[in-house]
Amino acid sequence: MSKYVKEMMMDQLRSDLDGSRSVLILDLKGLDAISEHKLRSDLRKKSIKIRTLKNTLARRIFTEMGMDGLSQYLAGPSVAVWGGDGVAELAKEISTQVKTLKKPEIKGGAVDGVVIGPSQVEDITKLPSREALIARVVALALAPAQRVVSLANAPVGGVMSQLKTLSEGAPEGGADEAPAPAEEA
Repeated sequence: MSKYVKEMMMDQLRSDLDGSRSVLILDLKGLDAISEHKLRSDLRKKSIKIRTLKNTLARRIFTEMGMDGLSQYLAGPSVAVWGGDGVAELAKEISTQVKTLKKPEIKGGAVDGVVIGPSQVEDITKLPSREALIARVVALALAPAQRVVSLANAPVGGVMSQLKTLSEGAPEGGADEAPAPAEEA
């Protein structure tokens, strides 16, 4: 392969990664064409990009990007996967696909530039999704406001319950009237 072609391939990988610092490296060895096509189309539906790598060129690109630790996973057939809604969703989707297809293998990856192994990818799948984390933050932010509203409504609720008690259970003669004094003989 000529130097010009290699440079073109490296430029294409650089532009495809587009500065992404979260990448997983897979081995699709043993996967038949139909299964691989299904995998690629499922990933495409979730905005996850997949790219077959030439290991020597990928090492150079990952080193340029500051993820040279990925070089240890670039042996044999290698595929890079990145994108999606976040690294947790990426890891969950890849892990699910690997379990269903049984042939692919997660070699390792990088999360925000930090190199991780296959077992750590499994740990990432246990993290809540981005939407779940946003919902938690919103709930925490709204909790003080909800408490203020409930405290503001508390006196009104107390007065209302006292009025209800008075209207339902007050004796006819009036509860506040003093009993008549006893006559002296």
